[in-house]
Amino acid sequence: MRELPKTNQLKNLRAIIQHGSIRTAAQALHQTQPAMTRSIQELERILGVPLLVRGVHGAELTTMGRIFEPRMNLVLNELERALDELEQIGRDSEGLVTFGCSHLPAFTFIPDVIKSFQEIYTSARITVAEGQLSELLASLRLGRLDFFIGIVTPDISLREFVDEHLAVSQFAVFARKGHPLSNSTSLSELSGAKWYLPTASAGFYNDIETLIFPNGKEPTCSVIFGNSATIAEQLILNEDYLFVGPKVMVTIPHLQHKLSIIPIKEKLPDGYYSLIYRRQQPLTPIAKRLMDDIRLAYTELMSRQIV
Repeated sequence: MRELPKTNQLKNLRAIIQHGSIRTAAQALHQTQPAMTRSIQELERILGVPLLVRGVHGAELTTMGRIFEPRMNLVLNELERALDELEQIGRDSEGLVTFGCSHLPAFTFIPDVIKSFQEIYTSARITVAEGQLSELLASLRLGRLDFFIGIVTPDISLREFVDEHLAVSQFAVFARKGHPLSNSTSLSELSGAKWYLPTASAGFYNDIETLIFPNGKEPTCSVIFGNSATIAEQLILNEDYLFVGPKVMVTIPHLQHKLSIIPIKEKLPDGYYSLIYRRQQPLTPIAKRLMDDIRLAYTELMSRQIV
Protein backbone atom coordinates (compact mmCIF):
# COMPACT_ATOMS: atom_id res chain seq x y z
CA MET A 1 0.00 0.00 0.00
CA ARG A 2 1.32 3.43 -0.91
CA GLU A 3 2.51 5.57 1.98
CA LEU A 4 0.05 8.36 2.84
CA PRO A 5 0.87 11.83 4.16
CA LYS A 6 0.44 12.46 7.87
CA THR A 7 -2.18 14.92 9.07
CA ASN A 8 0.37 17.18 10.73
CA GLN A 9 2.28 17.45 7.43
CA LEU A 10 -0.85 18.63 5.64
CA LYS A 11 -1.62 21.10 8.42
CA ASN A 12 1.92 22.45 8.21
CA LEU A 13 1.62 22.97 4.45
CA ARG A 14 -1.73 24.70 4.92
CA ALA A 15 -0.19 27.03 7.50
CA ILE A 16 2.69 27.92 5.19
CA ILE A 17 0.23 28.75 2.40
CA GLN A 18 -1.84 30.89 4.78
CA HIS A 19 1.10 32.73 6.36
CA GLY A 20 3.36 32.99 3.32
CA SER A 21 6.56 31.67 4.88
CA ILE A 22 7.90 28.69 6.79
CA ARG A 23 9.18 30.89 9.60
CA THR A 24 5.82 32.59 10.23
CA ALA A 25 3.90 29.31 9.91
CA ALA A 26 6.24 27.65 12.42
CA GLN A 27 5.67 30.47 14.89
CA ALA A 28 1.88 30.25 14.44
CA LEU A 29 1.90 26.49 15.11
CA HIS A 30 4.47 26.74 17.94
CA GLN A 31 7.07 24.70 16.09
CA THR A 32 10.70 25.33 15.26
CA GLN A 33 11.54 26.35 11.72
CA PRO A 34 13.82 23.32 11.11
CA ALA A 35 11.04 20.97 12.28
CA MET A 36 8.57 22.65 9.90
CA THR A 37 11.07 22.38 7.05
CA ARG A 38 11.67 18.68 7.70
CA SER A 39 7.92 18.06 7.78
CA ILE A 40 7.45 19.60 4.33
CA GLN A 41 10.48 17.77 2.92
CA GLU A 42 9.04 14.48 4.18
CA LEU A 43 5.67 15.33 2.62
CA GLU A 44 7.36 16.06 -0.70
CA ARG A 45 9.19 12.74 -0.45
CA ILE A 46 5.93 10.85 0.12
CA LEU A 47 4.21 12.60 -2.78
CA GLY A 48 7.24 12.44 -5.05
CA VAL A 49 6.89 16.06 -6.23
CA PRO A 50 8.12 19.47 -5.03
CA LEU A 51 5.38 21.55 -3.41
CA LEU A 52 7.11 24.79 -2.44
CA VAL A 53 9.77 27.10 -3.86
CA ARG A 54 11.33 30.19 -2.35
CA GLY A 55 10.05 33.26 -4.19
CA VAL A 56 10.36 37.01 -3.83
CA HIS A 57 7.36 37.04 -1.48
CA GLY A 58 8.38 34.03 0.60
CA ALA A 59 7.35 30.39 0.15
CA GLU A 60 5.27 29.88 -3.00
CA LEU A 61 3.46 26.82 -4.33
CA THR A 62 4.86 25.01 -7.33
CA THR A 63 2.55 23.89 -10.13
CA MET A 64 2.21 20.52 -8.38
CA GLY A 65 1.57 22.32 -5.10
CA ARG A 66 -1.30 24.30 -6.61
CA ILE A 67 -2.83 21.07 -7.91
CA PHE A 68 -2.46 19.40 -4.51
CA GLU A 69 -3.77 22.28 -2.36
CA PRO A 70 -7.57 22.04 -2.99
CA ARG A 71 -7.59 18.26 -2.44
CA MET A 72 -5.54 18.69 0.72
CA ASN A 73 -7.95 21.34 2.03
CA LEU A 74 -10.89 19.05 1.31
CA VAL A 75 -9.29 16.23 3.31
CA LEU A 76 -8.48 18.49 6.27
CA ASN A 77 -11.90 20.17 6.23
CA GLU A 78 -13.70 16.82 6.16
CA LEU A 79 -11.57 15.42 8.98
CA GLU A 80 -12.10 18.52 11.13
CA ARG A 81 -15.85 18.40 10.51
CA ALA A 82 -15.96 14.69 11.32
CA LEU A 83 -14.30 15.39 14.67
CA ASP A 84 -16.71 18.26 15.28
CA GLU A 85 -19.68 15.99 14.49
CA LEU A 86 -18.50 13.37 16.98
CA GLU A 87 -18.17 16.05 19.64
CA GLN A 88 -21.66 17.33 18.84
CA ILE A 89 -23.18 13.91 19.42
CA GLY A 90 -21.87 14.00 22.97
CA ARG A 91 -22.64 17.69 23.52
CA ASP A 92 -26.00 18.38 21.91
CA SER A 93 -25.94 22.18 22.13
CA GLU A 94 -22.40 22.69 20.81
CA GLY A 95 -20.80 22.66 17.41
CA LEU A 96 -19.74 24.75 14.43
CA VAL A 97 -21.97 25.77 11.52
CA THR A 98 -20.64 27.74 8.58
CA PHE A 99 -23.02 28.66 5.77
CA GLY A 100 -23.46 31.09 2.92
CA CYS A 101 -26.47 33.19 2.03
CA SER A 102 -27.45 35.76 -0.57
CA HIS A 103 -29.03 39.16 0.01
CA LEU A 104 -32.67 38.22 0.64
CA PRO A 105 -31.94 35.93 3.61
CA ALA A 106 -29.33 38.37 4.94
CA PHE A 107 -31.73 41.31 4.64
CA THR A 108 -34.69 39.51 6.12
CA PHE A 109 -34.85 36.48 8.40
CA ILE A 110 -31.31 35.20 8.93
CA PRO A 111 -30.47 37.55 11.84
CA ASP A 112 -33.63 36.55 13.75
CA VAL A 113 -33.08 32.85 12.99
CA ILE A 114 -29.53 32.98 14.34
CA LYS A 115 -30.62 34.90 17.44
CA SER A 116 -33.36 32.37 18.28
CA PHE A 117 -31.10 29.44 17.46
CA GLN A 118 -28.34 30.57 19.79
CA GLU A 119 -30.81 31.12 22.61
CA ILE A 120 -31.36 27.35 22.50
CA TYR A 121 -27.91 26.17 21.40
CA THR A 122 -25.89 28.57 23.49
CA SER A 123 -22.49 27.08 22.72
CA ALA A 124 -22.97 26.76 18.97
CA ARG A 125 -20.56 28.76 16.86
CA ILE A 126 -22.12 30.16 13.67
CA THR A 127 -20.26 31.79 10.79
CA VAL A 128 -22.15 33.41 7.89
CA ALA A 129 -20.67 34.31 4.51
CA GLU A 130 -22.76 36.72 2.43
CA GLY A 131 -22.54 36.31 -1.33
CA GLN A 132 -24.00 34.79 -4.45
CA LEU A 133 -23.68 31.11 -5.34
CA SER A 134 -21.13 31.78 -8.09
CA GLU A 135 -18.80 33.36 -5.52
CA LEU A 136 -19.29 30.78 -2.74
CA LEU A 137 -19.52 27.55 -4.73
CA ALA A 138 -15.82 26.73 -4.39
CA SER A 139 -16.01 27.05 -0.60
CA LEU A 140 -19.11 24.83 -0.57
CA ARG A 141 -17.37 22.26 -2.74
CA LEU A 142 -14.29 22.19 -0.49
CA GLY A 143 -16.37 21.76 2.66
CA ARG A 144 -15.64 25.20 4.06
CA LEU A 145 -19.40 25.83 4.04
CA ASP A 146 -22.01 23.39 5.33
CA PHE A 147 -24.72 24.74 3.06
CA PHE A 148 -25.87 27.74 1.02
CA ILE A 149 -29.24 29.45 0.77
CA GLY A 150 -29.87 31.69 -2.22
CA ILE A 151 -30.62 31.88 -5.93
CA VAL A 152 -29.74 29.04 -8.29
CA THR A 153 -29.60 29.22 -12.09
CA PRO A 154 -29.22 26.52 -14.78
CA ASP A 155 -25.84 27.85 -15.93
CA ILE A 156 -24.18 26.82 -12.63
CA SER A 157 -23.74 23.03 -12.42
CA LEU A 158 -24.84 21.50 -9.11
CA ARG A 159 -24.47 17.81 -9.94
CA GLU A 160 -22.54 16.95 -6.77
CA PHE A 161 -25.00 18.86 -4.56
CA VAL A 162 -28.52 18.46 -3.26
CA ASP A 163 -30.59 21.31 -4.70
CA GLU A 164 -33.57 21.66 -2.34
CA HIS A 165 -35.97 24.12 -3.93
CA LEU A 166 -37.63 26.55 -1.51
CA ALA A 167 -39.58 29.16 -3.46
CA VAL A 168 -39.78 31.41 -6.49
CA SER A 169 -39.51 35.13 -5.78
CA GLN A 170 -40.51 38.00 -8.06
CA PHE A 171 -37.89 40.72 -8.49
CA ALA A 172 -38.06 44.48 -8.84
CA VAL A 173 -35.93 47.62 -8.85
CA PHE A 174 -35.87 49.41 -5.48
CA ALA A 175 -35.17 52.98 -4.45
CA ARG A 176 -35.68 54.97 -1.29
CA LYS A 177 -39.08 56.60 -0.99
CA GLY A 178 -38.93 60.03 -2.61
CA HIS A 179 -36.01 59.15 -4.89
CA PRO A 180 -35.97 61.41 -8.00
CA LEU A 181 -36.32 58.32 -10.22
CA SER A 182 -39.09 56.66 -8.17
CA ASN A 183 -41.71 57.13 -10.92
CA SER A 184 -39.60 55.92 -13.83
CA THR A 185 -41.34 53.43 -16.09
CA SER A 186 -38.47 51.80 -18.00
CA LEU A 187 -34.95 50.54 -17.41
CA SER A 188 -33.67 52.96 -20.04
CA GLU A 189 -34.57 55.84 -17.73
CA LEU A 190 -32.42 54.27 -14.99
CA SER A 191 -29.33 53.41 -17.03
CA GLY A 192 -27.47 56.54 -15.88
CA ALA A 193 -28.35 56.13 -12.19
CA LYS A 194 -26.21 54.94 -9.27
CA TRP A 195 -26.53 51.19 -8.65
CA TYR A 196 -25.51 48.75 -5.95
CA LEU A 197 -25.40 45.21 -7.37
CA PRO A 198 -24.29 41.92 -5.82
CA THR A 199 -20.93 40.58 -6.98
CA ALA A 200 -21.56 37.69 -9.36
CA SER A 201 -19.28 36.18 -11.99
CA ALA A 202 -22.15 34.03 -13.28
CA GLY A 203 -25.79 33.29 -12.57
CA PHE A 204 -28.78 35.47 -11.77
CA TYR A 205 -27.23 38.85 -10.98
CA ASN A 206 -24.81 38.55 -13.86
CA ASP A 207 -27.87 38.27 -16.14
CA ILE A 208 -29.52 41.21 -14.34
CA GLU A 209 -26.51 43.40 -15.05
CA THR A 210 -26.76 42.58 -18.76
CA LEU A 211 -30.47 43.44 -18.69
CA ILE A 212 -29.90 46.83 -17.03
CA PHE A 213 -26.99 47.79 -19.26
CA PRO A 214 -27.64 46.12 -22.65
CA ASN A 215 -25.41 48.65 -24.42
CA GLY A 216 -22.85 49.13 -21.67
CA LYS A 217 -22.77 51.67 -18.86
CA GLU A 218 -23.31 55.38 -19.51
CA PRO A 219 -20.61 57.87 -18.46
CA THR A 220 -22.87 59.21 -15.68
CA CYS A 221 -23.58 55.75 -14.31
CA SER A 222 -21.98 54.63 -11.03
CA VAL A 223 -22.05 50.96 -10.06
CA ILE A 224 -20.76 49.50 -6.79
CA PHE A 225 -20.52 45.73 -6.52
CA GLY A 226 -20.56 44.01 -3.15
CA ASN A 227 -22.04 41.31 -0.96
CA SER A 228 -22.95 43.20 2.20
CA ALA A 229 -26.61 43.71 3.08
CA THR A 230 -25.62 46.45 5.54
CA ILE A 231 -23.68 48.45 2.95
CA ALA A 232 -26.47 47.96 0.42
CA GLU A 233 -29.03 49.34 2.86
CA GLN A 234 -26.92 52.42 3.64
CA LEU A 235 -26.25 53.21 -0.02
CA ILE A 236 -29.91 52.80 -0.99
CA LEU A 237 -31.38 54.82 1.87
CA ASN A 238 -28.72 57.50 2.27
CA GLU A 239 -26.88 57.82 -1.05
CA ASP A 240 -29.69 57.35 -3.60
CA TYR A 241 -28.40 54.08 -5.07
CA LEU A 242 -30.82 51.74 -6.81
CA PHE A 243 -30.94 48.02 -6.07
CA VAL A 244 -32.47 44.91 -7.65
CA GLY A 245 -34.06 42.51 -5.18
CA PRO A 246 -37.10 40.36 -4.38
CA LYS A 247 -40.38 42.26 -4.09
CA VAL A 248 -40.94 40.73 -0.66
CA MET A 249 -38.27 43.09 0.69
CA VAL A 250 -40.87 45.87 0.94
CA THR A 251 -42.67 43.79 3.61
CA ILE A 252 -39.65 43.84 5.95
CA PRO A 253 -40.78 45.91 8.99
CA HIS A 254 -37.75 48.20 9.20
CA LEU A 255 -37.74 48.81 5.42
CA GLN A 256 -41.38 48.91 4.37
CA HIS A 257 -41.74 52.65 5.05
CA LYS A 258 -38.37 53.50 3.53
CA LEU A 259 -38.29 51.56 0.24
CA SER A 260 -40.39 51.85 -2.89
CA ILE A 261 -40.58 49.70 -6.02
CA ILE A 262 -39.89 51.59 -9.26
CA PRO A 263 -42.75 50.73 -11.68
CA ILE A 264 -40.69 49.79 -14.74
CA LYS A 265 -42.54 48.11 -17.61
CA GLU A 266 -39.91 45.42 -18.11
CA LYS A 267 -40.40 42.20 -16.15
CA LEU A 268 -37.29 41.10 -14.33
CA PRO A 269 -36.52 37.37 -14.17
CA ASP A 270 -37.79 35.50 -11.12
CA GLY A 271 -35.33 34.27 -8.51
CA TYR A 272 -35.37 30.54 -7.76
CA TYR A 273 -34.23 30.09 -4.15
CA SER A 274 -32.80 26.82 -2.88
CA LEU A 275 -30.87 25.23 -0.06
CA ILE A 276 -27.67 23.73 -1.48
CA TYR A 277 -25.52 21.18 0.31
CA ARG A 278 -23.13 18.42 -0.68
CA ARG A 279 -24.67 15.12 -1.70
CA GLN A 280 -21.97 12.75 -0.46
CA GLN A 281 -21.00 14.38 2.85
CA PRO A 282 -23.57 14.26 5.68
CA LEU A 283 -24.37 17.43 7.58
CA THR A 284 -23.58 17.68 11.27
CA PRO A 285 -26.55 17.51 13.67
CA ILE A 286 -26.25 21.20 14.55
CA ALA A 287 -26.18 22.20 10.86
CA LYS A 288 -29.31 20.10 10.20
CA ARG A 289 -31.16 21.86 13.04
CA LEU A 290 -30.22 25.29 11.74
CA MET A 291 -31.36 24.33 8.23
CA ASP A 292 -34.73 23.25 9.67
CA ASP A 293 -35.15 26.68 11.28
CA ILE A 294 -34.18 28.40 8.02
CA ARG A 295 -36.78 26.39 6.07
CA LEU A 296 -39.53 27.46 8.46
CA ALA A 297 -38.48 31.12 8.43
CA TYR A 298 -38.24 31.18 4.64
CA THR A 299 -41.70 29.65 4.25
CA GLU A 300 -43.15 32.33 6.54
CA LEU A 301 -41.39 35.10 4.60
CA MET A 302 -42.63 33.87 1.22
CA SER A 303 -46.21 33.79 2.51
CA ARG A 304 -45.98 37.60 2.53
CA GLN A 305 -44.86 37.79 -1.10
CA ILE A 306 -46.68 40.44 -3.09
CA VAL A 307 -47.67 40.34 -6.76
